[in-house]
Amino acid sequence: MRLTTKSQYGLRVLGDLVRNWREDNGYVQVGELAARCDTSQKYLEQVLLPLSHAGILESKRGQHGGYRLNRAPEDISLAEALRHLEGLLMPIPKWADDSSADSSELARVLRRVRDAIRAILENTPITVLAEGDRAVTRKQTDEAVEALMYYI
Repeated sequence: MRLTTKSQYGLRVLGDLVRNWREDNGYVQVGELAARCDTSQKYLEQVLLPLSHAGILESKRGQHGGYRLNRAPEDISLAEALRHLEGLLMPIPKWADDSSADSSELARVLRRVRDAIRAILENTPITVLAEGDRAVTRKQTDEAVEALMYYI
């Protein structure tokens, strides 16, 4: 799975907002986020738009406006964020997506890979984007991978 530049910046911003998140926190202006994420304000506005439309971020116009997380970071999965930034988490060829009984072994393997990636991303909250949460990431990743192990 390849992440586009758009997703990389989107995840950077989410990580920044997670690190500074409190339930009563204010909005962070786009210019400030752009400076902290080392990108242009105009580009970042385009990156944040789908996250805002999806309800992951809340935006507010005006002098005290900007962006903030719309709900607790532990309630937002990496899969949800990436779906709105990228689209499909891991596209596979149409012929491999057919789960009929006569599909090839390769198709079954590709579906299991897709399902494993989806499971890991669905079970990983965006809190892992903040520093100091690596132990949770490793544990969740190990559990998801173990549950979906496929031996040939």
